[in-house]
Amino acid sequence: MRRTVSTACSTFQQTLRHVWASGSTYAEMTAFLGVTRDQVIRLRDVLSLPLRLDRRLRRKGPRHGDPTPAQIRAMCEQFKAKHLQDRLNEPKDRVYHRSETDMVQFRFESPQTNGDDPLERLMDDFADG
Repeated sequence: MRRTVSTACSTFQQTLRHVWASGSTYAEMTAFLGVTRDQVIRLRDVLSLPLRLDRRLRRKGPRHGDPTPAQIRAMCEQFKAKHLQDRLNEPKDRVYHRSETDMVQFRFESPQTNGDDPLERLMDDFADG
């Protein structure tokens, strides 16, 4: 929990001016002074402190152009090949293979009693006949 600080105190305002001039970030100032970011911004306006560096004006790194369709195709082929290789390298005991008749065999060989659903009864009668 934050401690209560009187921001109207001249000593606090002087400390804020020094911290502000040091170039500290808002996070560093709030941690050091024990106030919220909103209070720091409000005091910045009250004390007419200069604005912090505008992030929009910061130097930005070079931008890379969008990939061409050929580059996209090549990357897709690489990903597909890697995925296929990973799948082939999986241990056999961890690979799950389901045949197309698994569900049908489970359905007709189940020792459970028939349900109350009319559609299930119709399917069961169809399998028996």
